[in-house]
Amino acid sequence: MKYGELPVVRLSARRNSLHPWIFQKMVKPPKERLAPGTLVTVVTESGEFVGRGIYNPVGGIGVRILTELESERLDRDFFSSRLRAAKHLREDILAIPEQSDSYRLVHGEGDGLSGLIVDKYADVLVIEPYSAGYVRVADWLAEGLRELYPGCRVAVRPDARQAEREGVSQECEMLARRYPAPDSVTIRENTMRLKIDFKSGHKTGYFLDQRDNRREIAGLVKGRTVLDLFCYTGAFSISAALAGASSVTGVDLDEKALKTAAENSRLNGVKPAFLQENVFDHLRKRAEQKDQANLVIVDPSKLAGVRDEISRAKRTYGDLNRLAMKVVKPGGLLLTCSCSGLISEPDFLSILTRAAAEAGVLFQAFRVTGAAPDHPVSSNFPEGRYLKAVFARILPGSERRIVSEEKRPRI
Repeated sequence: MKYGELPVVRLSARRNSLHPWIFQKMVKPPKERLAPGTLVTVVTESGEFVGRGIYNPVGGIGVRILTELESERLDRDFFSSRLRAAKHLREDILAIPEQSDSYRLVHGEGDGLSGLIVDKYADVLVIEPYSAGYVRVADWLAEGLRELYPGCRVAVRPDARQAEREGVSQECEMLARRYPAPDSVTIRENTMRLKIDFKSGHKTGYFLDQRDNRREIAGLVKGRTVLDLFCYTGAFSISAALAGASSVTGVDLDEKALKTAAENSRLNGVKPAFLQENVFDHLRKRAEQKDQANLVIVDPSKLAGVRDEISRAKRTYGDLNRLAMKVVKPGGLLLTCSCSGLISEPDFLSILTRAAAEAGVLFQAFRVTGAAPDHPVSSNFPEGRYLKAVFARILPGSERRIVSEEKRPRI
């Protein structure tokens, strides 16, 4: 066969970009039925080589390109090579093990493996397949990881909704049973020790992307009162307490996460106060009581996962930050974050600017960061830079608010 042993998929339109996603409308339906996740060779309508990748007739992304080199085969050695390159970046170039024994080993398109997440937690390697193709090659991935980390434990934790969209729900359930995660593991991050609860934790178990921002916060909190909103399992709260904050309060609605947060506090010998409350209700109560903090952290989960959710997410970010700014003491600090990749950094900063005007304060941003460097962004996939973390000082502003709060609908 001219293109090797893989089935051939033809494009119906000219590909004018190097983006790794080729959408369904650009792909000709193959004559023979191919299962979701089939590895394929992609050619133009006239038969010229385009690349090799993962084909899926289900959903909007028809092909995820993994290589554009005709000499490169999609075999076990290919995936092992990509895993080695990812490890080299984290360990030999970024030297992350000096800070932590846990990091993102594979960041999807940023590491040339579109649709794949692999997170390392101490000796546990967690695979999260966002594409059906990695369900097909899971054994290759597991073998490659065990070669890189002898003695490690490999777990597969698929996202149920994504597995359904990819058409591989049943296969993912079987994989999760074959590669189960332990109940928990304890990791080291900066000055902290943290328990990762795989039974009830979000995503692969923990939000590694905020590691450097937690370290930055530790340098700002000494002697300050800290309010940590959407505190999840307490990493920001514990980091602040260890760094000398005068008091720390974490707020979250997730009872199981708060239980883990309390365990993590005991592991580190600190005593933040954790409250199980709706963050919006908590902020309104604080504002009414004029109960302010020197430093407020706002780190909600993703508010816009698809384009239809963008408008509502923008309104929610605006309302949330308006309320948060009102409970920062004049001259105090705010760290506010968005992990919604569909909302750009300029749009998020614009939302914050308006929120400040509505709150009657001045918002003085002094640092804008993103995810830790183990979440690299490739030039052919700029949307991989999803996290925005804005450090700011909140100063007294105009008493004239641009929108009457009484007219705003409550979340």
